[in-house]
Amino acid sequence: MDEKRAKGDDVRQRVVELVTRAEAIVEALEVGAADGRWAMTAFSRYRLCELLEIMPYVRYDGESDGDPVELLDEAARLAVQIDVPIEDLSWRLALGDALRTTAADIRRVRDARDV
Repeated sequence: MDEKRAKGDDVRQRVVELVTRAEAIVEALEVGAADGRWAMTAFSRYRLCELLEIMPYVRYDGESDGDPVELLDEAARLAVQIDVPIEDLSWRLALGDALRTTAADIRRVRDARDV
């Protein structure tokens, strides 16, 4: 049981890392965009940070390149592997939903310029 919980903790930490990196990338895009369009992703991003207990808008010192949608999609695939007790199952389901919603919001804002 302890080995299973440790694996779940490792997976959760990887999800946190992916989300933190994606958040840093979007924050940089938000600062660089004069039209404020990235603000349309704020609610879903904040919800995701709350679920993972990540402080939004905190300086990130890691690698801040890549596609935030791909990072969030990877995190969503990993989230289903997080081992939680039955009473926390709704948290894991909400996390998966928040990851997919945030990725979709970012994709919409990013792709809106291409139309």
